[in-house]
Amino acid sequence: MRRLASRLPGTWEIRACPSGAVSVTVYSEWTRRDPTVAVRRQLERWTTPRPLVRGWDLRLATRHGPELGRAAERALAAVRPARGIRTVYWRVYPFRGKDGVARRLFVCWRRTHRAPVFFVAEASGTNRSCPVCSRDRPGRTRRRR
Repeated sequence: MRRLASRLPGTWEIRACPSGAVSVTVYSEWTRRDPTVAVRRQLERWTTPRPLVRGWDLRLATRHGPELGRAAERALAAVRPARGIRTVYWRVYPFRGKDGVARRLFVCWRRTHRAPVFFVAEASGTNRSCPVCSRDRPGRTRRRR
């Protein structure tokens, strides 16, 4: 699990295995509003291709003290908030492409990126190259658009 920084006021957590396969991305914020739209925009900035972030893959939940663990329950009991913590879950389940190959969501954590890069790659293959890293590799020529 890794925590991320962003311009949004809440906290991000990405749960991924060492190879980069993502199980779930979680954003939590202490608010009354629905942060789903802002979360979707941020995920679209981090994802290649952007249409991978679909509305039906985002789930909104309101969490209260007992659901967050003992430490959070004690902290919230001291403050006695009038509202819970809004949490948006982004989960992309493995799927088969039009060619029949199983694919899943991966994340690249390289330090050369300012933020994580989410991308889709073959689930069983070993060639899981980040599209941003492969585009920036020395010796490669960039195509003009």
